[in-house]
Amino acid sequence: MFDPKLLLPEVIYALPGFEINIYFQNVVTVINPANYAFDVECEKGRCDQLRWRWIPEEEDAGEHKLKLSVWSDEGLLAEAETTVIVTPRNAGEGKNLTILQIGASCMAAKGHGEELHRRFQLPGNPKLVMLGSHAPGYLPVTPGGPANEAYGGWSWATFFEKEQSTQLDNDGLHPKRPYDVPSPFLFERNGRKEFDFQAYLENVCRGVRPDVVYFELGVNGTFTCRTDEEFEKFWNERNYPFMKRMIRAVHEALPDAVLAVELIPKGSWSQDAFGKNYGCLQSRRRWLINADLLYRKYMALAGELEYMILPEYHNADGAVNYPSLEEPVHASSSVTVSRAANALHPLPEGYSQWADCEYFFLKYLAAQSK
Repeated sequence: MFDPKLLLPEVIYALPGFEINIYFQNVVTVINPANYAFDVECEKGRCDQLRWRWIPEEEDAGEHKLKLSVWSDEGLLAEAETTVIVTPRNAGEGKNLTILQIGASCMAAKGHGEELHRRFQLPGNPKLVMLGSHAPGYLPVTPGGPANEAYGGWSWATFFEKEQSTQLDNDGLHPKRPYDVPSPFLFERNGRKEFDFQAYLENVCRGVRPDVVYFELGVNGTFTCRTDEEFEKFWNERNYPFMKRMIRAVHEALPDAVLAVELIPKGSWSQDAFGKNYGCLQSRRRWLINADLLYRKYMALAGELEYMILPEYHNADGAVNYPSLEEPVHASSSVTVSRAANALHPLPEGYSQWADCEYFFLKYLAAQSK
């Protein structure tokens, strides 16, 4: 029987007054989800054609079981379960929470960090401090404002290897990327540049130590793989070794911090967006396979490397969250249509759904006094 590769995170975080979603296209790896039926068993929320959705209330704080089943005309194809944890709205009120985000273009973009920062300005929150050498959009950090350590096109390996700007060419998709920036984690040691996270904390963060560090890395490199064999080769040679080194270095410098790996949304639901950005170099079909492989790797390693999973991919509307362009139906026509135009980098409403998941996760940690 066909295996649709259904993947739900073990835990989904939620908060009263905010919508939480499971968009079915994002959690099942099939070419056309419209060919299947999705059933949700849960005491909360509602099951629509494209998603399960719910806005919890204060009295919903606690754990709620959810089961998702995928059906075809032949019968049940797959099923998976998760736990939706609703954190009290005032979790962490009056406390301090310091975070460091390390990532690539989606974290670096304007809109993402600002949305997260804005949520923490609402009543009932801890005081949030965001560390990093720059603000979203590669702008200077404003005291008390959003900050991160994220760069377009970077991978786990880049933070260990990029000593100068010429080592990373413009790929056309990250035009605002600062090419004169070497890895902020490299410091001169015995005549050579070495990765030193402790020195980064002392020199860039001025000795301030984050309570939570989370990573939005792994898409660059694995994205372009065209076969499972290519994926495994890149993972084993370029992704896993550097991921392990970075996470262990952060644990060593910050033994009491919570570490997490962010599972970002899988992008636009339209092949048009992939064609616009990548021509024939990568398709939506193949990226869905790569993303599924990547997220399964991250989930499997969480216990060994002692980090948490910060899931976001389930909560993103790939139909409306991404930019589009008006263009002729074909070269000989004066009729225009709107086509999706960016595969992975969303509009502000897309980053808003991402920021929701980070906010819910951080509020959960605040409630645990971690």
